[in-house]
Amino acid sequence: MNDLLYIIIVAAVAGIIPLLVPRKASIVAGVTSLIAAVWIFILSMQLFRAGEIAWSVPLFNLGGEIPFEFALRLTGFSSFVLLFISLFGVLIILYSLGYMKGKGQASIYYSYLMWTLAAAAGVVMADNLLILLVFWEILTAILFFLINMGGEGHEKAAAKTFTILGFTDATMLLGIILIWTTFGTISISELAANPIVPSSPVTITAFICLFIGAIAKAGGMPFHSWIPAIAKPTHASVIAFLPASLDKLLGIYLLGLLTLRIFAIEPGGALSMMMMIVGVCTIIFAVLMALVQHNLKKLLSFHAISQVGYMVLGVGSGIPVAIAGGLFHMVNHAIYKSGLFLGAGAVEKMTGTTELEDLGGLAKLMPVTFITMIITAFSISGVPPFNGFVSKWLVYQGMLEGKYMIFLIAAIFGSALTMASFIKVLHSIFLGRRPEKFDGVREVGFSMQLPMIFIAILCIGFGIFASYPLQNFILPVVSGAGAISTSGFEVVTESTNGFWSPVSATILMVVGLVVGIIIFAFGRIKKNLRYDDNPWIGGNILENEEMRIPGTHFYKTVTDELNPIVTGAFHDGEKGAFDLFNIFGRLGDLVVQFLRSMHDGILSTYLSWAVIGLGVLAFILMFRW
Repeated sequence: MNDLLYIIIVAAVAGIIPLLVPRKASIVAGVTSLIAAVWIFILSMQLFRAGEIAWSVPLFNLGGEIPFEFALRLTGFSSFVLLFISLFGVLIILYSLGYMKGKGQASIYYSYLMWTLAAAAGVVMADNLLILLVFWEILTAILFFLINMGGEGHEKAAAKTFTILGFTDATMLLGIILIWTTFGTISISELAANPIVPSSPVTITAFICLFIGAIAKAGGMPFHSWIPAIAKPTHASVIAFLPASLDKLLGIYLLGLLTLRIFAIEPGGALSMMMMIVGVCTIIFAVLMALVQHNLKKLLSFHAISQVGYMVLGVGSGIPVAIAGGLFHMVNHAIYKSGLFLGAGAVEKMTGTTELEDLGGLAKLMPVTFITMIITAFSISGVPPFNGFVSKWLVYQGMLEGKYMIFLIAAIFGSALTMASFIKVLHSIFLGRRPEKFDGVREVGFSMQLPMIFIAILCIGFGIFASYPLQNFILPVVSGAGAISTSGFEVVTESTNGFWSPVSATILMVVGLVVGIIIFAFGRIKKNLRYDDNPWIGGNILENEEMRIPGTHFYKTVTDELNPIVTGAFHDGEKGAFDLFNIFGRLGDLVVQFLRSMHDGILSTYLSWAVIGLGVLAFILMFRW
């Protein structure tokens, strides 16, 4: 059996095993799934080193002329995406051993995770657009079931997710049909050999249809609202696995296929500009909404949306440096955002809440979670020398090369707002005064700690040693990547003479940190600081918990004291006034109400509509005659 098909079959079969395990022995189901995931990860590493592999089997001829095959192909692009998909599968299943302990339906939960791995592998290995869509749809269905395993409000969240993703998947099908009927093939490798120039209405429509499917899966605006909807009711491990990591990898993978292989997109052209505008709008509007959230999981969901903007901006620009940055950010985001959601899950597991106003002072009680969330928060904020900075830096360089100064300013502004938002997060959860009810909180178990620690190490390693992932994963995929040099540990963009030396910068930061610690130590020697058990502000001792000031209050001015128009926009946005799902839902309700008003049960009304219809039909026939 071919190794490509082997991965899909093993993952699918491994998903059946947990169903055979008694509910009380769910840990057996988890361990079995973990072993299967580790095996898939090892095989993915071997396939990554093996180079390009193809396998296909003929199925039928459409209309007796057009052949249709079940075709799989592993390229340099798909192999490194598959590698990270399998890696996140291992991490999430390991984390779930502790997170799902004591929760119901744990066995079927592991089945869904393994089937998700199988479908995700099918997406990236598919060499046929229709086969890709089939696996894509399977992922949508599995996500629907995983959401329905959540808490209060999961029904509406699952329905909304299925509706949005189902609609955008239908647009993908339309795009595939347009390509098939126009060019007689939907083989990705055949289309890549002769990329489509989107110059006619049909080809432009096909591209836009497939683009909509890609950004909806990744969580880009305006098809983003399913992610905040599922944030609160869904298990943190599920959000870390799908919206935070796999969906970003798959959505941007498809976008990369469209712009780098299937279509010949002109840099700076109309379609390129459209994608960059979508990217910038996603960055700014989503991060503004994240800034005012009071629930940790919902806040992280808006940041998951915002970061997609950097990927779409970079890939859509058509500039090699920016494309490399966008694809690298795809990987980096999957790393640090899954880590942030795992941290949120750890906090939720031990405190029973993710409401920022109810938390505080957990740093000493949950030190591993605290440290890993600091690292991942700095990574998403683009703070050097962590991985998020390097990928954003390459996107910035691309904007400079293309002289897209407005897009550059917007992207940098988005990073600044992200940092501001995570200052609130870190203070609200880990600093400040701890509520008395959390005095007995302790750190999560080792199976939950290990994935968070590993992800934090990746955030540091992919930042300081950025040349390794760039050389081995990203640059081989990007045409014209010669504009980027990664000699030694430096990342140099020749076209703009911009550079980033992570090792040197890290050494300087460490030196600065050591000097700061020394100065602090000398200060402690000269003067012993004394403090009481009760904190004080302005000379007033805070003697009871009611006087505790949550970190969320730092940003009250954003929603309460700005221009009334801006304040109203924030409140309307929070209520979903700009959500396409709600807008079309209201339009649908109006149509239904109109139709209901016509069906009043009075015979004369029905006769009137029949006469009007006959009149319209007669007019059309006379006009044609």
